Amino acid sequence: MNLNISFKHVDSSETLKTFIEEKSGALKKYFDGKISMNWVLSMEKVNRIAHCHLVGNNMDYFGEGITEDFKASVDLTLERLEKQIQKHKEIVTNHHHRT
Repeated sequence: MNLNISFKHVDSSETLKTFIEEKSGALKKYFDGKISMNWVLSMEKVNRIAHCHLVGNNMDYFGEGITEDFKASVDLTLERLEKQIQKHKEIVTNHHHRT
């Protein structure tokens, strides 16, 4: 897994990077082979924004979480990505069963 984490208008945090690395690993189960995740963490007033662009298996997903806490924003982003991936897998699986 290729993981890139950048911080915009925020100081870089090793704790947060480790947290993202651990949490992002959970999405590996959905992919065969290489996946690439680009995280951008930023702040806007009281909001902590986590944006993730995930590419793998000829698929392209975007997720974003906005809360007042970076870890909660990362969790929300991963939740949204996972829903998209599961929905896509369902569509693909249902499509294959019909034929």
